[in-house]
Amino acid sequence: MTSFRPTVTTVGGLDRELARRALIIGVPIAVVLVVLSRLATSSWELPIGVLLIAFLGAAIVGWILLYLTNSSIALTAEHLLITDWRNSTTVIARGDVSRLIRIGVRPFEGPPRQAVIAVDAANRSLFALGGAYDAAAIARYLSVPLSGSHDDVMSLREFNTRYPGAARSPIGDPRRILVFSALGTVVIGVIAYFLWTALRS
Repeated sequence: MTSFRPTVTTVGGLDRELARRALIIGVPIAVVLVVLSRLATSSWELPIGVLLIAFLGAAIVGWILLYLTNSSIALTAEHLLITDWRNSTTVIARGDVSRLIRIGVRPFEGPPRQAVIAVDAANRSLFALGGAYDAAAIARYLSVPLSGSHDDVMSLREFNTRYPGAARSPIGDPRRILVFSALGTVVIGVIAYFLWTALRS
C-alpha cells in the first residue's frame, strides 16, 4: 500500500507540534484569564468576550492539528482510501478513476485555490484534492493521465456546475473551517448573552 500525505508541514505558521503545544498551553491560560477577568470586573461581559475569543482560536488551532495529523491518501491494489481531517475515510475504486485534472477555483473572495479533480470515464467528478498533495505522483501510481493547469481558473459556481459533488470533497477547506468556527463562536456568544441576561434579572 502506498500512502500520500499533504506536502505542507505547516498551516498558518503552525506545525503539528506547535499546534499541540498551543492547545495544551492555551486552554489553561484561557481558563485563568476568564476567572481573573471575572474577579477583577465582577461582571460577565469581559469573561464572556475572552471565552469567545479563546473558543475561536482553539477551533482553528485544533483543525490545523487534526488536518496535519489525519489527512492522507492511501492506494491499495483496488481502492483509494482518502482520510480527511476528522479521520473519516472515503473509499473509491481505483478502476473508477479515469484521469486527474488540475484547475484553479476562485472562491467568493481572495486568491484562487489550487485543486485537482478526479473524474471517471463519463467525466463525472469522484473527489477533489487540494494543492497540498503531490498530484503528479498520485496520477503516476494510479496510472492515469494528469491534465489541465492551476492557471485555468473558474468561479466556484462554474466549478460546482462542471464537477457536481467535487466541492463536497473529504479534503478539508481552511476557509470553510474558519467560517464554521466563527459561526459557532457567534452562536455560543448569543447563548451566553441570554444566559447572562437571565441570571441578572
